Amino acid sequence: MAIDAGLAVPLPDALSFEDACALMVQGLTALHLLRQSPVADKQVLIPAAAGGVGSLLLQLAKAQGARRVIALAGGEAKLDLVRSLGADVAIDHRADNWVAEVRDATESGVDTIFDTVGGAMTKEFLDLLSQGGELVFAALGRFQLSAADLEAMIGRNQSLRGFALLPLMSPEELRASLRQLFDLAAGGRLRVAIGGRIPLDRASAAHRLIEERCSTGKVLLIP
Repeated sequence: MAIDAGLAVPLPDALSFEDACALMVQGLTALHLLRQSPVADKQVLIPAAAGGVGSLLLQLAKAQGARRVIALAGGEAKLDLVRSLGADVAIDHRADNWVAEVRDATESGVDTIFDTVGGAMTKEFLDLLSQGGELVFAALGRFQLSAADLEAMIGRNQSLRGFALLPLMSPEELRASLRQLFDLAAGGRLRVAIGGRIPLDRASAAHRLIEERCSTGKVLLIP
């Protein structure tokens, strides 16, 4: 494969190609979510925290100085993973009372919610947002809030922030951001969770893992 040399990013000796691949889109997304919405000294809710973006976002939020990181994940294995990555509170989103559990874990609501899920869960996230809190919406194509929901946010001095990665990515920004992520991972300050390595000729199996929410971290297709 031939590419523009200006788009190539050197890998540190201590970083594998697999880890580098897992840091590409998911790592860049996590890094820039926090650049757009810093979380130092804030209470943060991360849905899908055992996934590719969530597992990295959780660690980067802790490193940025978040006061409390509440991680949502489905099932004991995923809860164990997010705890091992540094979550202060791990809650099973499949439990009927997960909203109450999140509320009990906070003092006055969540300051920042990174919504990478969308759909019906977004409205439930609003019920957990503090006065003046921020909902960062990154689930493109799955936005379901109504005008009444947005008006209620205004009445609580809350803000809605959209997030899309591609408009932020110039070639220079891409290289600089990947260098930062690669250095963090190579230095042991960022753990890359790889939940599956599946041969390319079995790509459909990888899709099933993701669609059925059976995977953790990044699912890689390998030659």
